[in-house]
Amino acid sequence: MLKGFRDYIRTYNMIEPGDEVVAGISGGADSVCMLLNLLELKDEYEFTVKVVHINHKIRTDAANDALFVKELCDRYGLEYHLFEEDVEKMAKNEGISTEEAGRKIRYERFRQVMTSSNAKIVVAHNRNDAAETVLFNIFRGTGLEGLASIVPVNGDIIRPLLGVPREEIEAYLSEKGQIYR
Repeated sequence: MLKGFRDYIRTYNMIEPGDEVVAGISGGADSVCMLLNLLELKDEYEFTVKVVHINHKIRTDAANDALFVKELCDRYGLEYHLFEEDVEKMAKNEGISTEEAGRKIRYERFRQVMTSSNAKIVVAHNRNDAAETVLFNIFRGTGLEGLASIVPVNGDIIRPLLGVPREEIEAYLSEKGQIYR
């Protein structure tokens, strides 16, 4: 897993020495896998890692996700930022979907944590997410532009797991004995 993760980062020039990496960690398999791999490369690439967790206040057990991520950060000595946001209220107030409101809040909070001009936002989309995006766009009747999927690098946003299928992520975590939410 680590070799493929490193190769993907190199192929797309995602991380450079001295970068500030702001990682969106939900506590799910994808983000936990991403965090563990980032930690493996942190010294080699000489970058810093800050973790952002957003409680969207939608699920009743979301506070447990936040606690899980905080404990991961404590274990590895990482800077942890928790934001609690009423996503459903924002969606209603702005007349947008809950999904769009959540995305908007996440990226606003990631950028709020950034303190360096060479900061990158790292999110844990995987190969399955990319395929689902294309199918979703087809089903909603998109034109040719909508057939594009998630890209590995989009400005300051990087997705180093985009080439990895979900099954490989789960196998990696199982091999490591690492639980996730």
